[in-house]
Amino acid sequence: MALEKGRESALKELGIIYVSGTITESTAERVCTEIIEVNASRTVDAIQMIINSPGGSVTDGFAIIDMMAWSALPIRTTGLGMLGSMGLLVFMAGAKGQRVLTPRVSVLSHRYSWWVMGSHSQMIARRKEEDLVHQRIVDHYLSHTTVADVGQLQQTLLRDVDTWLTAEEAVAYGIADVVEGKMLRRTAEVTS
Repeated sequence: MALEKGRESALKELGIIYVSGTITESTAERVCTEIIEVNASRTVDAIQMIINSPGGSVTDGFAIIDMMAWSALPIRTTGLGMLGSMGLLVFMAGAKGQRVLTPRVSVLSHRYSWWVMGSHSQMIARRKEEDLVHQRIVDHYLSHTTVADVGQLQQTLLRDVDTWLTAEEAVAYGIADVVEGKMLRRTAEVTS
């Protein structure tokens, strides 16, 4: 545990925040705290958030997204391994032009699901929050991609079934800005 804390501290000093696994309340607490600490340290000019997450809690993911918007430092995002569901939405919230995917990343976009239990009246009351969350997700996609409208969004990225994308397809939809391997090859071509 001490080694892990030391590693997190060393990364934080470099402005690097690593988000891995399911997004939970504890993940959101750690990531939001680290964003605040890096902003307060004034030792770097940007934050590099590296994300490998299949998704998780919508409310905790939006807490991270809100903290990213709060940050005075731009937050560059890099997606690797798996970017799914809420993990994808957090990735998309990175600084435009600085959202990078690795070539072999798995990208999953889909409508969220929610389990509701309780009495009929409780389920009716809960429906308002479900509708609000759905609208937040739609608004997030429309703000952070090149998808033109809700109709196109429902036909492409928020269909009734899971939508799996290659890194290149994610760039084509404006979810990301560049595929790392492509960027490195282009740089090599320009310099040779």
